[in-house]
Amino acid sequence: MPHSLTPATPMAIHTSASAAASTHTSAPAAASTPTPATASAPLTAAAAAGGHTPLPYTPNCRRLLRDADHLLIGVSPGNGYFSIPTLTRVFRWAHATFQRVDVIVPDRSLASNYRAQGYPDQAAHKKARTEVSCVRRRIRRAFERSEIPGEDQHTHLLSDLAQSDAYQRLHLRVRDALTTDERTHAICRKVSARAVPRAAAGSGTASEPGTAAGSGEDGRAKPGGTGSDAAALALEYLIDELPFFMDTPSILGVSSSLVSYHAPVGFADLLYTGAGPLHAAANQGFVLLKDHAAQY
Repeated sequence: MPHSLTPATPMAIHTSASAAASTHTSAPAAASTPTPATASAPLTAAAAAGGHTPLPYTPNCRRLLRDADHLLIGVSPGNGYFSIPTLTRVFRWAHATFQRVDVIVPDRSLASNYRAQGYPDQAAHKKARTEVSCVRRRIRRAFERSEIPGEDQHTHLLSDLAQSDAYQRLHLRVRDALTTDERTHAICRKVSARAVPRAAAGSGTASEPGTAAGSGEDGRAKPGGTGSDAAALALEYLIDELPFFMDTPSILGVSSSLVSYHAPVGFADLLYTGAGPLHAAANQGFVLLKDHAAQY
């Protein structure tokens, strides 16, 4: 999810450097580790059971982790980190730790993300459909391996949840902030640009290793378009994800929620440590989920 980005932001943001290593979030984009020292320490030894240590971003995130009401897991299409064994371990840990767990696949602007990387429109949509189908199969198989009861398996496409009034209000808030707040726009554009080499070139941000788009043969990514166009397309992926980092409880009807991702997200300070236009609800937080078994 974080802009895994083909995704490199959270859910994903982001097919990024991790994709070349294997598939951000669209991971998500690179960012500094959580600044509050007390917030980044492991909660307890028990919290690290199953090979995972949740690192809450702020003291409020730590409080929400102690409550353990709800966890939202973003699984980015095209991100190779999310293998079946990895998902199986994450699901087992999450369901043993939280009262409810939901999994979300950020599909809605995935084709825009591939277009930003240079894919022609038709090829971008085809690739998006293929990657979404692939990651949904991995999620199903991981649930089967985890032996979590069927009634506790909750998987959603972002495009389905985006129909809710709560999501649409948050989505509009994000768009308004990007047009009215210079700092918000600069940070979000930088996060998105890291996932797309040409977008990065257009914004003055160095591209991540291993993110070359391809030669353009047989419908693959190819040169064309401006860096500004690519950055705008890539930003759509992040815009779609941000409402869940701001207020998942209003979208899913849970009392409080944490969004998890396996890598830092570059927009966290905008949401959790300030009073800007995208500040998160008091019952919404973020945890960096340290996976001790994964190689990334």
